[in-house]
Amino acid sequence: GSSINTPVIVNDQVGLSRATTGCVASCLFKEFQISASFDGLVMTVPGMNVELLKMDRYQMDMTKDALFRGEYECVKELVISLKDGEGAKNACDKVIDKNGPKKTGGTGIKQLRENIAESKLSYEI
Repeated sequence: GSSINTPVIVNDQVGLSRATTGCVASCLFKEFQISASFDGLVMTVPGMNVELLKMDRYQMDMTKDALFRGEYECVKELVISLKDGEGAKNACDKVIDKNGPKKTGGTGIKQLRENIAESKLSYEI
């Protein structure tokens, strides 16, 4: 269904990275869906200052290595070429971190950026 209340179920037969990737994609879709619904509601109030309602305070840990921050060449190119590319990357980073394990501040299984960095490094060695 397309209702905002439609649940999302991810099942990939215990592929941790695949499950986390599916969860990240689902969370991004739900976040955009909820945001669009909320924006439509807020715009019905005349004179509403939407900036006052923004509660997202996510900040990337800049002490991490560039690979672990997801600063790959293809991502850098997308950030530059997209309108509000920085905002889009920030939204994705927030969801990726939330879908990571508890030790990295998330509620999920696998930290995708770390997984990609580890794979990249293992192939380069």
